[in-house]
Amino acid sequence: MEVLEHLRRNGPCSAETIATDLGVTPNAVRQHLTNLERGGFVVSHPEKAGRGRPAHVFALTERADSVFPKRYGQLATMVLREVEEAGGPEALDDIFARIAERHAGVIEAELVSLDFDEKVNRVVAWIGRAGTLAERSETPEGVKVTIHNCPFRATALKFPQVCTITPQLINRLLGAAVSQSESIHRHDPYCSFVVQRPTNTY
Repeated sequence: MEVLEHLRRNGPCSAETIATDLGVTPNAVRQHLTNLERGGFVVSHPEKAGRGRPAHVFALTERADSVFPKRYGQLATMVLREVEEAGGPEALDDIFARIAERHAGVIEAELVSLDFDEKVNRVVAWIGRAGTLAERSETPEGVKVTIHNCPFRATALKFPQVCTITPQLINRLLGAAVSQSESIHRHDPYCSFVVQRPTNTY
């Protein structure tokens, strides 16, 4: 991590420069940089400086950005709190309804010629792309869509309106009634929604 932090602070550097600044041997740094480059976290290119052989200079890749701490959830919470204070709970409701509508618009055209079960499978797969570990199952009440991993959990625990995105999205895309079964707000380990199956789908 020290090598990555050095490159973040100082920009592209040679192994020798990094070694000098960190107080370690150039060989140790080169070995570490080789592993980082193999993992896609740094990229190297030759850079000529004066006479002699060009020195290899190392720089961070876009992938390396994922290694450093992020506070996206904290920022989202701050923004939503400001929205709520400025416009009240109704403002938050409106924002999340618009988010659901915008997301639905992305895949609506793909569902036009599909039957109900095909639509459910396509919608669940699409929701799963966000890392939700979404899955469907059959229950006497209807089709249950379970979200095993909420990418917005920290924010959702502070603002329950976040949890309205999924049912509104499903309702818009499937044209069916949706009710919540499990919820992290009720201390369940995950959130799930039951989609009422149209009577003519069997």
